[in-house]
Formats: sequence, C-alpha cells, structure tokens
Amino acid sequence: MPESAQRVPEDSPTYREFTRLYDLARQLRPTVADRWNRELYATSGRGGFDQDTGAIGVHELLLREGLTRDPTANPRRQARALDAVLTRTTQAGMKLEAPGEANAVRTTQSRGLYDGVAAVRAADDFEAFAELAGYEDLSFGGQEHSGAYAAANGLVQQAAGVSVDRRELIDRLSRGPAVMQFDQLAEAVVRNRLEEIAPAEGVDRQAVRQELVETMLHPQWESLAGRSPEAGQHVAEEIGRGLNAKVEEIRRRGPHPARIAETGDVPQQQVGREAPVDGAQAGPSQMKDVAAARFLSGVAPAAGAAGRGSGLGDGSRAAAARAAGVGRGASVPGVPGVRRPGEAGRG
Repeated sequence: MPESAQRVPEDSPTYREFTRLYDLARQLRPTVADRWNRELYATSGRGGFDQDTGAIGVHELLLREGLTRDPTANPRRQARALDAVLTRTTQAGMKLEAPGEANAVRTTQSRGLYDGVAAVRAADDFEAFAELAGYEDLSFGGQEHSGAYAAANGLVQQAAGVSVDRRELIDRLSRGPAVMQFDQLAEAVVRNRLEEIAPAEGVDRQAVRQELVETMLHPQWESLAGRSPEAGQHVAEEIGRGLNAKVEEIRRRGPHPARIAETGDVPQQQVGREAPVDGAQAGPSQMKDVAAARFLSGVAPAAGAAGRGSGLGDGSRAAAARAAGVGRGASVPGVPGVRRPGEAGRG
C-alpha cells in the first residue's frame, strides 16, 4: 500500500519541536543550501525529503511519540525521531547539481550514496545532537541502520586518512553537490594515498579521480536504502577491494599519461614498453556517455512517500524494503511515485 501523509500544522507543538531540532542540526554542520520549504508531513511510512517541492515527511508515530523531552517517553522512539531529523536536515542542506563538472555522476548510484551519506552524518552527530537538544541518555543502535549507511560508511573509512580525516570528509560530503560525492571521495583517496602521483597542480588529477570513481559505482547502490546493514557491508567490501587494486595500479603506473605529456617526464618503469591497457582507460569515455538523467528523479515526495530516507518506518527490515517502493498513489497530487527497477515508467 502507498503511504498516506497529513500535513503537520505550523502552530502545533510537534511542528515547533521539529523546527527547533532542524535549526540545531544545521548549527552542527552549517551549509549554504537550505532546501526545506517548511512543510512537514506525518507519514504512514518512513517518509523522506521531497526533492521536487522541498517538503519533509517523518513517520507519524515518531513525530507524535518521539519528538518530546518528556522523561516518560519511549527512548527508542526518541532516538529514531532524532535520527530522522538529522537525516532530513542533511538531505535538505545538500546541493544536488554541479553543472559543467566532468566527474559528476548522475545515475542511481549517486542516489544511493546520497542516502548513505545522510545516514552516516546522522550517526556520527547523533550523541552531540541529542545532548545539544536536551534529549538525555539516548543511543541509536547499529541494528537501526540501513544498507546504504553501511556501504557509505565503509567507503568513508576507505577514503579517510591523515590529510583528509573522517570528520572533514563527512562535512564535505554533507554539503554536496550530491552528483559530486563520488568525486569528493576520490579526492580524499588521492590526498591520503596518491598525492605524490597526482599533485594538486598537475593536469592529471581529475583523470585520476575519475578512474577511482569508476571503482565505486557498484550496481547495488540504488537498492541499499531498503536492505540490511549486512548487504551494505558486502557492497562496501567489494568496492574496497576494487579501490585498493586501483590505487596500487596507479602507483605502479606512475604519473598519469596527461601529466607525462605535459612535463615530458616519463617514469623509468615505462621506458621501452607500452603503458598497460585496462578498463581504467575506457572509464572517462564511459562516464561521458552516461545519460544526464535528472538526479533523484525516482524519489517520491515526503508528502506522499519520500522514498529513500533512512529506514525509520516501523523499524523492521521488511518495512524498509516496502518503503523503498512506496509513492504510487501519493496523497499529495501532482508528484510522481517510485518505481522499482524493471517496472514500467522508470527513467
């Protein structure tokens, strides 16, 4: 069944508390963008952020019983409600597009990473946010996380290091643009592990990042918001192996061919033989061939069923899986619903 939604009155205690928490969440990680249109909906499913209108939807039970500092309130629902606020705030504060950027990824993989980054930000800031908001002694257990969280978290761990640490990387990813998040992760890998191969002043740095981006575009990204943490961890491990192999390949190869052409400095290991031929060289041309489909076009509205937020519905994985396909027949007119891969009408 498609989830229904009811707009929360702006003069209600629930709306005022959500707005207070939303503003606090933005203070923790300020962003230039703020795309929330100030409409809040109580949904029968997990809700989400509507990319088209800017409305936010949160599960009705979490709004009613979670957004309260009453000491008798259910702490698990309070924790899930705060996680929902952090996740929606991150999504609303994130730019989507980056016109003219060669390494932009406008595919379903970007949509999956976008969901995962929002969930990672929420998990990392949860304790500080709960304390700042006056919600005492709350914790958000790992069993609540989605597969998108696990995959994105694993990728952040792979990319973070001394030059770009975890907090700095999450801060950058949370600002967006969403279509550049894979490139932002690749830049962190370059700075932490390949700086001597692709220095900032070199013409080859973008090409090196593009090779790294190709290793991160796992076909299961889109489905992970409705899957288990174990599924996301499996994806993260597969990406990690590919990313490590690519880093080692780039190290062995030395400076990128573009840099060699610019400087005339041919690495000793390349003298007298051809550069290795592999799928990496095809990567840049393949990226340019990807159709620039409208980003997040498959995400339904918060008002009717914003499809791919963190798994907040009734707490079950089955509900999260159902929520990943909600949106058809939404209660707010004029907004398209979500279709699963293979269904008619998917762009």
